[in-house]
Amino acid sequence: MAARGVDRVDDPETLKYRILATDAAIILLATVLALFVRFGDSVTSQTPFGSIQIVGTLLPIFWLLVLIFMGAYDRRNLFVGLAEYSRVVLSAVIVLAVVATVSFLFKFDTSRAYVLVTIPVGMVGLLIERWLWRRRLLNRRRRGIGLARTLIVGDADERASLLQSMTERPWAGYAVVDELDRPTEPQEWPEWFDLLTHRLKASAATALALAGSSASDAAFVRELSWRIEGEGVDLLVGAGVGTTTGPRVTLRVASGLPLLHLDEVALRNTQRVAKRTLDLAGAVAGLILLSPMFLLISVAIVASSGRPVFFRQRRAGRDQHTFRMWKFRTMIDGADAHRARLREQEGQDGPTFKADNDPRITPVGRFLRRWSLDELPQLLNVLNGTMSLVGPRPHPLDDVERYGDRDLRRLIAKPGMTGLWQVAGRSDLTWDASIELDLLYIENWTFIGDLAILARTVQAVLTGSGAR
Repeated sequence: MAARGVDRVDDPETLKYRILATDAAIILLATVLALFVRFGDSVTSQTPFGSIQIVGTLLPIFWLLVLIFMGAYDRRNLFVGLAEYSRVVLSAVIVLAVVATVSFLFKFDTSRAYVLVTIPVGMVGLLIERWLWRRRLLNRRRRGIGLARTLIVGDADERASLLQSMTERPWAGYAVVDELDRPTEPQEWPEWFDLLTHRLKASAATALALAGSSASDAAFVRELSWRIEGEGVDLLVGAGVGTTTGPRVTLRVASGLPLLHLDEVALRNTQRVAKRTLDLAGAVAGLILLSPMFLLISVAIVASSGRPVFFRQRRAGRDQHTFRMWKFRTMIDGADAHRARLREQEGQDGPTFKADNDPRITPVGRFLRRWSLDELPQLLNVLNGTMSLVGPRPHPLDDVERYGDRDLRRLIAKPGMTGLWQVAGRSDLTWDASIELDLLYIENWTFIGDLAILARTVQAVLTGSGAR
């Protein structure tokens, strides 16, 4: 089945840069207009370093940054009506509040007339501009231009109904290019997912819609959402998705259709900034406060087993990129050379390897591991951005080679010094239980959640629960 006029010209990923440029132009025009209102014909004779001129230079830049961090250019927020317009209004309120606060605290002589022209005019201009972009997009869609190539999954009657809805409502932005029956039994899923991947590539589909009962199976939807993760394919599900817990469920209504978007796992701009800020603050504070302990541990290692003090090993990070993770050395020098032999001797061929009485561990190393003190140098990894304070624990590369498809999903996030499974049981948990907790953390990240995990990590370390 082919769809006429289908292309990606009006994909939000492409349009967001154009909208960013027109937003910048609107804010700049509002700033220039305010200067003329404030100074009139004498605007050209004003010093470029006056308080108003400085504000006029910084305000447009700051306003755009506020819009970016509020997610005003994220695909999930573009062309969705009130949700998009509300971000524009809120950004104006934030800019006004910041300018007023800075002016008051630093006795900055900023003209009220100038500010009260720039921000309201800029806000109204942005709202009109966004509305015009939306009108343009809907008009082009009605002509069959810029529609997302869509593959429908479901039984024949459900697919026919959804196909009719999409055909009658081109402004919703979807054109059906292929259809597929859904698998009836879980044991059919692996083969069916391979078929789906082939059909998506063959049809160049950029959207996948689950019709009717296909969206009611929470386990199926969750598995499907992970399978198409990172493929650039939007997932749309029936409005009765209910308690589905797929990758970070942020539901968006698909205009004019009984469907909701199920977004991929991804932290929004503000969330990424918040998490990185917590990481930097925690790493710097930890390195400063724990520096005496670093010195004592270093002396103990050198005195008991000589150098080196630190152990660095390649680990798998986010998106399977490798990095060197720092630890205090707790084993004999060159311990990695014995890893394969011990794994075979212990009969462990799973994704993780731990020997109950590992002969490579030194006496000081056993103490450090008992209280998780060997992990402290990873604050350096947090500082350089290869790790986070909280996230799935990074594993050696030979462990990752033994991962299954489901296990690899934990690598979608930046690895952490501690994680949800550490505070839930640490080494006492099974591998499957640990993976489930890692995925739960990735899918439902919150700033408060990270703080709670850090607090519980301190408690777990102090009690030594689950440590090995």
